[in-house]
Amino acid sequence: MIGDTVFSKHWLFTALMKLIQEVDGESSANKEGDDEKDDIVDVDDDLQTELCRLWDMSMNKDVVLCLIEFKAIDILVGALTKTRAPRLAEISVGILGNMACCKGVGSQITDSEGVRQVVLLMLDAYSDTPTLVETTRLIVVCLSTENTRELWLADIKKSKTFVENMRFILQSSTSSDLIKNVANIVDQLMDIEEEICSAFSTPELVLAVVEGMKQVGVVWSEAAESLLHILTLVRTTAEDSSCLALHRESVFSLVTDFLHSLCDCAMVTLESKETVLASCYCILSAVVMATPSDDGIELIEQNSSAITFALKIVEAIRQQRRRLSRLSRRSEEHKKLTETLTARQPHSTINVSEKPADSEERVNAADKRVDGDLSASEESDVDGRARTERLAKASDNGQADDNGQADDSCQRSLSDSTESTEILREQILDFFRNVLLALPKEQMSPVYALLNSSKSSYLHQLLRLLQDGAPECISAIAAVAALRGTGLHALRDALKHVQTTKVSLPEDNKEEEKQL
Repeated sequence: MIGDTVFSKHWLFTALMKLIQEVDGESSANKEGDDEKDDIVDVDDDLQTELCRLWDMSMNKDVVLCLIEFKAIDILVGALTKTRAPRLAEISVGILGNMACCKGVGSQITDSEGVRQVVLLMLDAYSDTPTLVETTRLIVVCLSTENTRELWLADIKKSKTFVENMRFILQSSTSSDLIKNVANIVDQLMDIEEEICSAFSTPELVLAVVEGMKQVGVVWSEAAESLLHILTLVRTTAEDSSCLALHRESVFSLVTDFLHSLCDCAMVTLESKETVLASCYCILSAVVMATPSDDGIELIEQNSSAITFALKIVEAIRQQRRRLSRLSRRSEEHKKLTETLTARQPHSTINVSEKPADSEERVNAADKRVDGDLSASEESDVDGRARTERLAKASDNGQADDNGQADDSCQRSLSDSTESTEILREQILDFFRNVLLALPKEQMSPVYALLNSSKSSYLHQLLRLLQDGAPECISAIAAVAALRGTGLHALRDALKHVQTTKVSLPEDNKEEEKQL
């Protein structure tokens, strides 16, 4: 048997031989003129079942090693070059995709120039959706790994049809799986290779992304996130304004509809959404800036949802920064406590039997919480002692190393979340800066009316954000709010409040955190 499977090497070898015989049979029939050269060939159901079983098993490492032993890569590539049966092509490239996921095997597949050429040619030769799904999946896997990426990049840059094939699939495919794979490929390529990014960044790509987004749906998904990120990468090229300006209304409608799916709620939460929200507002900023900018402002004034959601996100960012600040301090305290306990000698470690973490004291504390009699300081003391005792016990049991690894993992997670939140904050700031500075100077606009009617807490947070990162916008708002007859009383009051109030940074605002 192969590893822990129920399959033998003999069965695997036999399955590969049947694949070879089937392909050779197609070639013989074609030479004899029994079939037209371009006719699609059907595959026997029993053979399909057996090959599909092999396909399923090709994710198993032991099976993959046996496939390598039997020269399966060459056999599968040979099948791809000869077969006229879409089902055989799908299964063959699907097995290669599974094998590429196995550590070390992706390099063997990539090192074969024949594999790379055949796979890229399949994008030209096949219109069969299932086959294209597996073909693009193989490319995604190989581009995702650093040690296999360069050779694929070189061949892709040489291809004269690759870029057009990707655009065509995004624009015309009705398969969400295929669109997801292609969006992933285009996103990766544009992100890591400037030359390819320039080749892709055209009005045709923007239209293709809009059509692809309509197909996968304007709700969060891996495909939608990749598609939106593609548009942000288009903005980084020299021709971004013209690309987006040609399809300005479609892009604006697409992004605002997507924001509705994430932000049309009482309170926006940012967890795992920071990156895609940053992409949305990066795109909206580009829409506003694209020449002529009056057209972008007109869209914003006609559909104010982008500003409404941005105000909610500003408040969510404030809450997120507070939460991350608290978690960071607690993580540091936990790390120091762990290091202290780990450094102690076993005989000086806290005796957990004297005051266990879930002892009577904890039960009494729980009762007090229910009754509302436990003060914040008492609760902190009880929780702190419980954590100390658990760590001491872990140290006695030799778990200090695990705690250290957990602390490191927590720190990395906090760092990633903080970075994502700050990127989103910068994009929201950039969006408001572009909108406010594009408005006619000292003239009333529906944008100001919307800000004036917003919740005071949202308005205060926005003005503080602008005061910190775009003071010129504060001046522009103040000039309009001072005009007679505008009725911007709430905006004027908020400006006075913000300009006369010193705002503490999240990490210094401890008293407010205790109240939360």
